[in-house]
Amino acid sequence: MNRLRAYRAIEDLNQEELGAILNLSPQMISAIESGRRTFAGSLEPLGYSDQRMELPDMSEPLHRQRAATKVTARRRAQELLRLAGEVFVELRDRTPGAPRLALEHLGPAATPDDLEDLALEVRAAVRHEETGPIRNLTASVEEAGVCIIPIVGLPGIDGLSAWVAGVPVIGVAPNVSGDRFRLTLGHELAHLLVHRRKTDATESEANRFAGALLIPRDDFDAAMPARPQLRDFIALKSAWGVSVAALVYRAHELEYVDDKRYRALQIQMAKWRRVEPGRFDPVPGALLRRLIEVNQGLTSVSKTLGVNVRHLGELTNWSHLRLA
Repeated sequence: MNRLRAYRAIEDLNQEELGAILNLSPQMISAIESGRRTFAGSLEPLGYSDQRMELPDMSEPLHRQRAATKVTARRRAQELLRLAGEVFVELRDRTPGAPRLALEHLGPAATPDDLEDLALEVRAAVRHEETGPIRNLTASVEEAGVCIIPIVGLPGIDGLSAWVAGVPVIGVAPNVSGDRFRLTLGHELAHLLVHRRKTDATESEANRFAGALLIPRDDFDAAMPARPQLRDFIALKSAWGVSVAALVYRAHELEYVDDKRYRALQIQMAKWRRVEPGRFDPVPGALLRRLIEVNQGLTSVSKTLGVNVRHLGELTNWSHLRLA
């Protein structure tokens, strides 16, 4: 993978269109992208310095998506994620006092109970006590050295994550409710810390991990009445910042409600038409923006690092945030 292919993915260009910008034939672009030919020109027309031809290693990006997600949208999101990690590492290393990585890959979980235990470990790693709500999950995750960026205009992708140059990076769709934003962060943390590649179980495991991270089993035990009603889950949402739907799902997986009761609660929730009561605002990522600001701002960092200023700006543009 090199900068030409990454640029095409971000800009949604074909090889002929990129060739017109660089004054090269589509055949030459193909040969350079595949490694059969060496690029002898300049990356300046793309807004990158010539030293930016090679890209950092990135793990297989794992993400929440709908079946209709387009390949072009997925590739664009992946390359924005890679660029974020690339820039983040360099700015972090040149900025005194920047958060250092406090998380590591924990390995697969053999059982659901293992996932619950791993979630407690992560709560401790993000400097949060084992019990009680994590009030600002975004800040806690960033303080543990994770880069969080917005992924805008990519229908079907709620979140995606990968390790880039040894750093965990999470992309989140900003146009979602606050509870969904938090759940997506927890979901993607599971992919980063538990999974290496996508399997049939990764999504359900990530959901279990996210639920345990946001409301540990012992806290859930203490909060659940003998026969929970929908109003109980609405009250829990306000206290814990977890959607009613996710709380009902967790009550079912922990066997507080049986299959029949679970279906009944889902029917009751259907009246909300996907807009639950008790909405609150998502908290956007701020760490990458702060690193850019303390290094003299967007234009200066773009020039210093030799990175396309529009692409860099997109990594911190949370203007599409969905406010309640």
